[in-house]
Amino acid sequence: MFNLVMWYFAFLLALWLGHGTAGTGAQPSEVPAWLKEYDFDPPLQCSANAAGPLDPRDAEAVCPLPIDDETAFERRSWRPWTFPPVCIKPEKARDPKLCVYTYQKLRGDTGVSILTTPETAAAGVGIVEDADPKWVDWARGSPLVVADPPPYEFQELEGRGVGVVANRTIRAGEVVMLRYPVLVRHMDPRPWKQQESLKLLHRAAVQLPPRDGLRMMELAHSKGGYIIDDIINTNAFGVLINDVDHSGFMFSRFSSTTLGMEVVAYRDIKPGEELTFSCEYFPPVRRGLVLMANSDTPLNLLSEQRQSLIREWGFNCTCSLCSSPNESAASDRRRGRIQDLLGELDRPEIRNHAAVEKRVSEILDLCQKEAMAAQVGDFYTIVADVYSSMGDLDSARRYGELALRELKHFAGYDHDRTRSAIMFLENLDRKVRV
Repeated sequence: MFNLVMWYFAFLLALWLGHGTAGTGAQPSEVPAWLKEYDFDPPLQCSANAAGPLDPRDAEAVCPLPIDDETAFERRSWRPWTFPPVCIKPEKARDPKLCVYTYQKLRGDTGVSILTTPETAAAGVGIVEDADPKWVDWARGSPLVVADPPPYEFQELEGRGVGVVANRTIRAGEVVMLRYPVLVRHMDPRPWKQQESLKLLHRAAVQLPPRDGLRMMELAHSKGGYIIDDIINTNAFGVLINDVDHSGFMFSRFSSTTLGMEVVAYRDIKPGEELTFSCEYFPPVRRGLVLMANSDTPLNLLSEQRQSLIREWGFNCTCSLCSSPNESAASDRRRGRIQDLLGELDRPEIRNHAAVEKRVSEILDLCQKEAMAAQVGDFYTIVADVYSSMGDLDSARRYGELALRELKHFAGYDHDRTRSAIMFLENLDRKVRV
């Protein structure tokens, strides 16, 4: 499945280039007639086909056989890749090769080099194909419209170098930028020797179109070591970024269907305001009813933890919250209270409608004070689970629909968390029918 492919990829995106196309008009919320009979998961289908269900190949396609540096020449074909793959062997025989696959026409004019295993490249080959716009518009719920001309400009900011400043009013929810990756690599390097992996990374950069490669080399590097590896470690984002933290004016949505990263306005932005973006985000997982950023860290990180994390990116945050010890302490108390309230929802004596609603109301109030709108969809998911376990299916559906709405907006229409919300509602439907 493509979700599994994306997990193994653990994408690092070093740079986004190119704009998407604009669209107009609203889309109905019901499944259209042309899609009602479509089987989204037929046997042997290559589920990474990004073209969508209107592509007739979906009915009969299977994932292609893996291609590496040997089989490409044996078969005399390495389609759809521009060059034959170049690979390195693992240190242990049970592990797969690591190869570089380059496609120089991603979304029309952007090149992309992908460092991954042959099996993952074969299962995910559909991501380089153009998605059918009619299907994407339906899946999103509305057409993607990217601001054109860009509503921002670059300016020298005193003491901080070059910044991005709004040149007109930007409305909340407006997509101000759409970019695609030029380098994607497997995050876990342990099966392969470091020096050989760096040589492969060099090959990945060299095979990019010259314009894309040169623009990537202009990016900042701060950690030392091999320059391209340093550029990635300094600038890269993981695919699951969609956080909005305390003072960021922008958030991003990543699409596993198109590989596009959308940068979206979190709130209305006035002309002359600097555009800022929060870089701290970890894919949330659950431990009981406590929302976690990773296996050990609460999602609503405290100020000291946030500062420690952003220093890893070479940033020194000077926003009003981070610069004020009193405000930071108040923020920490609110975030700690959110975590306590989530823990209370796991207690049997709290499992009644009045008690749950009381805690939901307080959590939402705290989220508003902490500017944690991007996390509200995850909180709604928790509340929907609580009501489902209580047997209150009407309330479970209400919060499940709220979760889907928020996750679709902040995480994206094809994000794993959004898909999980859709599956939750489908499971509720089955419970009602039974």
